[in-house]
Amino acid sequence: MIILVFLVVSMLFFSPAAEALNIQSGEAAPDFTLSSTEGNAVSLSEYRDEVVALIYWRTGQKRSLLAVKDSNDVLKEFKKKNIKILSIIAGSDNKDDAEKIFSENGIEYPLLVDYDRVFYSTYGIRVYPTTIIIDKEGKVSYSIPSHPLTYKKMLKGYMRKVLGEIDEAGLKEALSTKTEKKDKDEMEALRRYNLALKFTQSGMHDLAIDTVLKAIDAKPEMTKPYILLGFLYLETKESDQALDAFNKALELDPDSKNAKTGLGGALVLKGKADSAIEILDDAATANPYPQMAYYELGRAYELKGDKDKSIEMFKKAIEKIIKKNILPSAISKCQ
Repeated sequence: MIILVFLVVSMLFFSPAAEALNIQSGEAAPDFTLSSTEGNAVSLSEYRDEVVALIYWRTGQKRSLLAVKDSNDVLKEFKKKNIKILSIIAGSDNKDDAEKIFSENGIEYPLLVDYDRVFYSTYGIRVYPTTIIIDKEGKVSYSIPSHPLTYKKMLKGYMRKVLGEIDEAGLKEALSTKTEKKDKDEMEALRRYNLALKFTQSGMHDLAIDTVLKAIDAKPEMTKPYILLGFLYLETKESDQALDAFNKALELDPDSKNAKTGLGGALVLKGKADSAIEILDDAATANPYPQMAYYELGRAYELKGDKDKSIEMFKKAIEKIIKKNILPSAISKCQ
């Protein structure tokens, strides 16, 4: 009996063809249309000719939150490579909690709601979270059940394989233990980053700066520590150091709205209102959480002496805060 149970569990969780859902690798991904939390109808067919990752997750579950955060980091790395990510929660889940998670962590992809659990049933979701990678032809390529320790590595490897950047041998190499040191460096950087964030929230800015610098030493190509460092320097009124930190973040991620917002704040601190307004306008555009960008725009127009425009920007910031019921934070905790 024990052997039989072991075999059944092995089939459920280790079979490559049916790890996380009913649909087999190579089969066409069923089309669907779901509503986003912003009220827009989103269909899978809209993303034909693009690589799509679907993440079915739930609030109140740590491994789901980790998958959401990790996939958002991966999306930033693949932003210019025709990759899209759609996240889906059940209609019975708490939509307000999901939106709060997205706002607090700067998640940049759409949040869809499976109100009648049609997606759940059609795809045969077995575990939360489930990540499904669909190729440009609309076929299911890979799935990742739950959130293994190697989740981010797996998602990156599968994305690169589906994009044609690597072959099967390259995928095997990407998923091998040879990248373990790189993963350890990333984990150490995240640990230092989260510790620095706690120091920041406690007002211990000197300790926070020292700790986030160690995070940067551990993983110099990670964007978030530079953004946190920049905001810390803004808090201590060290504008030149803040500019350096935000510019480095933008070198790593040229589209980062948070880095652009911080850079605009640093320019305001240096008295360069016109330059600040230019970059802050960009930071507020197509930004799902532009509260801080509007606040800094208000400060920039105030610096210029344009009282009416300053009040307008401050009002926009307040309206966004009230509408989303969140604090205007441009930095987020990661696990």
